[in-house]
Amino acid sequence: MASRTMGKEQVFGLARKRIDLVFFPDAANTPVVRAPSGVASVTYTAAGKYLITLSDAYYKCVGFHATYGSQADNVDMYAQPGVVANEGTSTPLTAVVKLKTGANNTEPAAADANQRVTVSLMFEDSSGLLG
Repeated sequence: MASRTMGKEQVFGLARKRIDLVFFPDAANTPVVRAPSGVASVTYTAAGKYLITLSDAYYKCVGFHATYGSQADNVDMYAQPGVVANEGTSTPLTAVVKLKTGANNTEPAAADANQRVTVSLMFEDSSGLLG
C-alpha cells in the first residue's frame, strides 16, 4: 500500500464531513461491512435494499454516491442512492442503497466474495454543532 500525505479539502460555507464505506452484499443475508467508526450498521431490509445507519446526526446531506462492483462479466446491476432520513434532527441519519437491474430492485448473488458496494456520503455540519 502506498504511503501518501493527503491535504485537507477546503470548501466555502459550513464545514463538510464525508463518510466512505464498503459493504459486501450476500443475497438476503447480513452484509459484511468495512466502514469507519461513524457507521453504526448496514442491514438488509428488502430485495436489493440496504439501510445504512450512521452513529451521529447531521444537518444536511449534500452528496450521496453508491457504486456496485463485480468481477463477473454477466452482471448488469447498479447501485442507486435511495431515501435519506433524519436530516437536521438529533436522530442518527439513515440512508438507503438500492441494487437494481433496469427499473427493478434486484437481489445480489449469494456468497459471491467478488461483489461489493461502495458508498460515499457528504454532509454539511452536524446538527450538534448548530445547537
